[in-house]
Amino acid sequence: MTKNENVFRVRFAPSPTGGLHPGNARIAVFNWLFAKHNNARYVLRIEDTDAERSTQEFEDAIISDLKWLGVNWDEGPYRQSERSKRYKDVAAELFEKGFLYKCYCTDEELKAERSMQIKAGLPPRYEGKCKGIKENRIEPYALRFDVDKFKSMKNISFHDVIKKMDISVNVDVIGDFVVMKREGTPTYNFAVVVDDIDMKITHVFRGEDHVPNTARQLMVYMALGRESGEWPVFGHLPMLLAPDKSKLSKRSGGIPIHEYKSQGFLSDAMFNHLAMLGGGSFSEMSDTASKDELVKAFDHTHTASSSCVYDIEKLRSVNSKMIHSKRPEEVLDLLSHDMNYSDDWTKYYSDQDFCKAVAVAKEGAHTLPDIIETLKVFLPHDMDENIYKKFNEDQKKVFNYVEKNFSGNDWNALKEKAANGTGISGGKLFKTLRLIFTGRESGPPMDEIMNIINKELAKKRVSAIKVILV
Repeated sequence: MTKNENVFRVRFAPSPTGGLHPGNARIAVFNWLFAKHNNARYVLRIEDTDAERSTQEFEDAIISDLKWLGVNWDEGPYRQSERSKRYKDVAAELFEKGFLYKCYCTDEELKAERSMQIKAGLPPRYEGKCKGIKENRIEPYALRFDVDKFKSMKNISFHDVIKKMDISVNVDVIGDFVVMKREGTPTYNFAVVVDDIDMKITHVFRGEDHVPNTARQLMVYMALGRESGEWPVFGHLPMLLAPDKSKLSKRSGGIPIHEYKSQGFLSDAMFNHLAMLGGGSFSEMSDTASKDELVKAFDHTHTASSSCVYDIEKLRSVNSKMIHSKRPEEVLDLLSHDMNYSDDWTKYYSDQDFCKAVAVAKEGAHTLPDIIETLKVFLPHDMDENIYKKFNEDQKKVFNYVEKNFSGNDWNALKEKAANGTGISGGKLFKTLRLIFTGRESGPPMDEIMNIINKELAKKRVSAIKVILV
């Protein structure tokens, strides 16, 4: 399958040397939107040739996070570690054609060469020390790409559809690069080309940190007989920055996606936030737009080419809107699946009544734990005795009135008569009533709480406070 067959193919190719962070997750979302908008095929490829750092745990976490985001794929996951013979075969082919040569240099020799070049103010590059060696040696060797094969081109050029510009790299600044390491594993710039050719990838969307790699990869394409009309379309998305324009760090949100899930962010909110970074075709859309709406509006040519700010506060705002837009039943399901919420509320409420409590609790919530915290008002929970031990005389007077007059079913009458019965009114009265029935100084409107709360629980709280105040 090729581009001439009018079937686009994109890939997301994470390395399982760490978790799926927002930058890579954004790339995954971008490719998914492109695939859905263009009826393209989405390939998942695990680039796990770094045996020392790649782990099954990271791979499993990446796949789980993609599924949570709703980023599904059509093919894969393919794993580079399962394609080692293919890389060796292609390398042997290029070696026979004269594009590769054996490099016997040790790490110490390469480090010394690099150090001398840096001291001299030169860009570090391999000078080709082993290029002229013809005889076979018994010591281990790497295979390097002979960049001189393309010296006549002077520049390696390609068009970047995201940056909307032609990018050229002078061949003279590119040193002969390794394609197969001494231990027989491929390097990134080699394996990715072999994979993209074999998997018939038509569009490569990735982070702009890969721009320097592209010229090397294009030389490999040409060595394998692929001319410019047969290269994938390249687009490099801008880096994500912290609000202060520094590099995204753990403190500014650079954490694995599953940690956002554990913090109570909704997958839809996370997806939308990542999709809308950089504005572009989504700049006029609602933060809570559906995936179908995003797919329909998607246009990869309208993506910002400058660095994007990744703002957690903006994500919290989107999350709050998403929570607000959900039905109580949906929110309760999210609490159960994403937060393992298992409070035994069925002892005190019917499904319908507890969903009323969820409807109250979700208003103004930014994350799912905010809702869980508010729901504690409606359920048995440990009471902070110090709150009641600090009651002043007016507060004790209000409590004594409540203790004598509240039967569980007369909240409206109680709040209306309490002012006359105690001589205390306004904020002082209602703050004390809130403390008595919820143990908190703030929260949802008391009328909404008291019209839902299990009446026996409310009476038990009053009885427990009486013991504390004795």
